[in-house]
Amino acid sequence: MPDFVPEWDGPIAGYVVNFLTAQHWKIARTVPKDDALQEAYCVFLRCKRKYTTVTEPQHFMALFKTAWYNHFTDLANNDTAERVVHQEPETPIEQVGATDNDGALAIMLRQAPREVSMVLSLFLNAPQELLDIALASWKAGGDRRSKSGGSKQVNRLLGLPEDQDTMKQVIDYFSK
Repeated sequence: MPDFVPEWDGPIAGYVVNFLTAQHWKIARTVPKDDALQEAYCVFLRCKRKYTTVTEPQHFMALFKTAWYNHFTDLANNDTAERVVHQEPETPIEQVGATDNDGALAIMLRQAPREVSMVLSLFLNAPQELLDIALASWKAGGDRRSKSGGSKQVNRLLGLPEDQDTMKQVIDYFSK
C-alpha cells in the first residue's frame, strides 16, 4: 500500500467550505470568509507537517477536523471578545423628576434673583483682564465672603450699592 499524502483539494477543502457556509457568522465581524479559508489552509499545513506517520485518509481527516474546530473556536472567542470591547456604552436614561441633571440648574439660573444673575453674568462674560484685576483687589480686601472684601469689589463693577453682600446672596441661593 502506497504512503498517504494529504491534499487540500478534495474532501478537506469541501469540508471547510461547507463548515464556513454554516458557521462563518460566528467570526464574520473580525475574519472575512477568504481569510477564514486561509486560516483553515494554515491549519491543514500544520497538520500535514505534524502528522507524517498517518497512513489513512479518514484518520488524517479526523485529526484535521479536531484541529480546525479548535482553531475556529479560538477565532470565535476572539470575535466575541472584540465585540465586547467595541460595544457602545449604554447611555443613561434620565428619570422623570430627577434633580441631578442640568435641567434643575437651568431652572435655578432662570429663576435667580437679579443680583445673582448679574454676578454670574459678570464672572462668565467679563474679559480675563478685568477678572484678574477684580481678583487681585478682592484678595487684597481680605475674606472673599466679607462685606469689606469681594462683595464691595463686585458691587462696584456691577453698579450695585456697596453695603449689599451680593457674594453671600449667590452662595446662599445655590446652597439651599
